[in-house]
Amino acid sequence: MVDLETYKLKKNFITKDEVNQIVDWIDSVNHNGNDSNHHLTELSKTLNGKSYIFDISNTQLTNYITKFQSISDVSKEILPDFIYKIIDRISEEFNFPKDNIFLQSVDMNKGGKINPHYDASIDGYVNYKCNISVLSEDYDLFLDKDSITIQETDLYGFEASLYKHWTNEFNSRRVFLSFGFILPYEILNRSENDPRVRLSKRIEKYFQNKI
Repeated sequence: MVDLETYKLKKNFITKDEVNQIVDWIDSVNHNGNDSNHHLTELSKTLNGKSYIFDISNTQLTNYITKFQSISDVSKEILPDFIYKIIDRISEEFNFPKDNIFLQSVDMNKGGKINPHYDASIDGYVNYKCNISVLSEDYDLFLDKDSITIQETDLYGFEASLYKHWTNEFNSRRVFLSFGFILPYEILNRSENDPRVRLSKRIEKYFQNKI
């Protein structure tokens, strides 16, 4: 198992009513893809479903990350009220600021999986993902050499730009919300000299040169 400092886990974070709200909303979402990022296009092939990015804060930081990380047109539309209420609860639960937030909604069919990858980052910040398992079988999220077991309605957070992460193939439909909090190093007790931060910077420079 992963050391407790590596991730945050809150069981039964959303209710069944919220599950139904989220699934109904995701079923209604439809954006056009542009396939502008080859790296993300290759990752998306294994999703066997759809993924959409919403730039909630619409700041310089979220503009950069969402453009870099999206395989479809980035939306800045106003989202349903329950999404903002969930953000408030996550912020309170993890004591995170709400300055720079974006959302990725993912709907995977049977046979989909997440290939090993690091999320995009920006100097001085960690791309911290707060994911909610909305509709899914129990599954393992792998973080480098370790894993954590995730169940439906769980909230789990981890430093997505600092840890390689992936899942195995799913045997049923999987729906999840991935809230990205772009957090300064100090909030997570990181620094420029942290080995994982240095690795993240090297990875970021490599993929920036690919675009």
